[in-house]
Amino acid sequence: MRIAIAGGGPGGLYLAARVRHLIADSEVTVWERNHPGDTFGFGVVFSQAALNGIREADPELHEDLAAHFVHWPDIAVHYRDEIVTSSGHGFAAIGRKELLGLLRERCRKAGASVLFGAQAPPLDRLVAEFDLVVCADGAHSQTRARHREVFGTELDPRTSRYIWLATDKPFDALTFLIAETPYGPLHGHAYPFDTGRSTFIAEADERTWRAAGFPSGDEAPPTADGSDRWAIGRLEEIFSAALQGHRLRGNRSRWRRFTVVRNRKWWHENVVLLGDAAHTTHFSVGSGTKLALEDALSLATCLQQCGSVPEALALYEAERRPAVAATQRAAQVSLEWFEDIGRVIGLSPSRFALELLTRSGRLTYSDLTAAAHTSNSDCQTEIK
Repeated sequence: MRIAIAGGGPGGLYLAARVRHLIADSEVTVWERNHPGDTFGFGVVFSQAALNGIREADPELHEDLAAHFVHWPDIAVHYRDEIVTSSGHGFAAIGRKELLGLLRERCRKAGASVLFGAQAPPLDRLVAEFDLVVCADGAHSQTRARHREVFGTELDPRTSRYIWLATDKPFDALTFLIAETPYGPLHGHAYPFDTGRSTFIAEADERTWRAAGFPSGDEAPPTADGSDRWAIGRLEEIFSAALQGHRLRGNRSRWRRFTVVRNRKWWHENVVLLGDAAHTTHFSVGSGTKLALEDALSLATCLQQCGSVPEALALYEAERRPAVAATQRAAQVSLEWFEDIGRVIGLSPSRFALELLTRSGRLTYSDLTAAAHTSNSDCQTEIK
């Protein structure tokens, strides 16, 4: 079986390695337009449930990842000079570069060919020359765009703006930071992914973003790596209390709008969608990489078990769609909650934190541990 994969992100690389492991006579080629070491973003976070799933499905991958994980049990909400903490959840994170490096090494050992700095050939050519073509080239997939009507692609660009950064402050929890400014509320999402480094994502609704005077696109002066210099400096000021003198840094980091991607059908003839090309979930629920890895695991297993490519693709979609749909529903509620965060500004710290923690339905009041506490004892009794 000859398989072409457009996109060398976590989903595409893991699929290549897994197919080679399960189907000895397969020939797998991955095209990735970036070079090794080039990557957007910083850390990738997994819940304990996601880690348990990886351990059960692929103990070798779990062992590789575990050597690089940073672990923590808490979710912390910083709001109006209070910190409300809910404990006992269980999270782990790894640097995106480290994750991609591990998966590239698995591809090398498995005998999959990964071509870096190379754009995938035209889709028509891939379809003619390969038994299976996998679109794993992200939310803005060019290969998917060729069959947009067939897949029933629905793109929903949201109005809020976000920017993906890192900081040298070692946060010790999955942290939500609420900054009330004269222009409106901004919020940050932060978590550790390495010793002394944390991911830091800032988000603002369109009205607040414009009122704060953030420049857009090429209007913003760049840093050496192409990030928005003005945004980094301004956000360091806005979140100075939480950063405690630590700096923010970018990696081609610019203000963007999140796009929700859905497809009514995930495959057509011998072309199939995987990961963000098939579905996206808002970063506030942190499931994008997890879903891409699960997609890859499922697709590789279906290809091994089924007698034909169409049969395998039908089974893959049937297996994955329910879990993805459930996560997308929760993510949609979460992103809408943050888009309308002004609605809950003014609540007491404990009530605000409870609203935030239970916003998507993935956590309920009964799920929140009795270890929940705040920096203010009055709020502790209120949250309990």
